[in-house]
Amino acid sequence: MAIKKQKVEERPDLTPMIDVVFQLLIFFMVTAVFAITPGLDIKLPEAEEAQAPEKENLFIVVDQDGNMKLNHQSVTFANLKDKLQEKRNLLDNTTLIIIQGDERATHGQIVQIMDIARQVGIIDQVIATEPNRGG
Repeated sequence: MAIKKQKVEERPDLTPMIDVVFQLLIFFMVTAVFAITPGLDIKLPEAEEAQAPEKENLFIVVDQDGNMKLNHQSVTFANLKDKLQEKRNLLDNTTLIIIQGDERATHGQIVQIMDIARQVGIIDQVIATEPNRGG
């Protein structure tokens, strides 16, 4: 009786490697921080002492053409006061409004927004800036 040796082709088991890749993918998806985009193309002015807010607030975005969004909803000066009052009624008295005005937006628009916010009782107002990258 002759014994024939069969050549067995060995393949590495890829299952543990695939499991690790999926776990890494899930880890990065869960821990990723997604930027909040205002919906309008704006360029914020720069400031030396820029800080981020610590609580939930109202955001008004004004682009260079004067288009405005209040918390991702389009608004105009005609309905801004009503929308701010509506949002303020849902929040507490410490509501802060953050104005993200494009550096090319007019000063008058920003002042008008600040005035309307004061009329509905929002005293705390911030103009958003970016840190100065010029060094």
